[in-house]
Amino acid sequence: MPRIEVDKYLCVGCERCVLSCPNRLFHVEGAKNIPEPIPDAGEKCISCYHCVAICPVRGISVGNVSGRQCEPIPTDAVPRFEHIATLLRSRRSIRRFSAKPLDERTLEQMLDVVRWAPTARNLLPVKWVVVNGRDKMRELGSLTAEWMRTVEGGLGLAQAWDDGVDHLLRGAPCLAVAYTEEDALWPEVDCTIAVETLDLSAAAMRIGACWAGYFIQAARHSQPINRWLGLSETQTVQAALMLGYTDIEIYGHIPVRPELDVRYIRGTAKNSQSEPRP
Repeated sequence: MPRIEVDKYLCVGCERCVLSCPNRLFHVEGAKNIPEPIPDAGEKCISCYHCVAICPVRGISVGNVSGRQCEPIPTDAVPRFEHIATLLRSRRSIRRFSAKPLDERTLEQMLDVVRWAPTARNLLPVKWVVVNGRDKMRELGSLTAEWMRTVEGGLGLAQAWDDGVDHLLRGAPCLAVAYTEEDALWPEVDCTIAVETLDLSAAAMRIGACWAGYFIQAARHSQPINRWLGLSETQTVQAALMLGYTDIEIYGHIPVRPELDVRYIRGTAKNSQSEPRP
């Protein structure tokens, strides 16, 4: 239960913390106009740190996170919409990877950004196992192929593996596996957001990435895979991403996509100046 504090000597009474808190944990009383946490604020706080991030004078602390610790957002470094749009439109699923091992420093940089991916109620349930190295990826691929032999439609994939054709992990040198405990509130969605954040981070770093669908199916049902990953019986694989440097898949064009199927349900905008005054 975090302790929430407002530094009354720094506070300028802007009340941004009052307006930004999703659980309405601040109130203003008295002539000094200084927000204060409500009596049970610590019990209801989800540690989203909206109040810490929005305070213009860095005068709020939640638990061991103080505004004075937080780095300012470099607004001149925030990419423009057209840059983000280009990244999103040009990102592709890579299925042919270079034999070059994935640099762990690069991998750590991408995973570090994923810490800020949103999760339900900010519970941050996503945990990771990272398999890095072709020898270990071969071991994991063999376990995935073994599970494929036991399910309808999987025998062809397992046979292809035996024949040296890897449709399961695509010869990727690295696999990032997202998992949660069984009591997670919204595990699949939280892990999906986290893995897609990693996917886009990889695209920005010019690292190839592809969702490991066959592996995800296998890991959700195969005890040998979960034991190999070091997961307990209360932990479940929710998502996984193959990673590596691209081989021949270097794309220079953005294919046309069909128009989005979208409907708008619009309200009527009212102009307050045109409304009759009482």
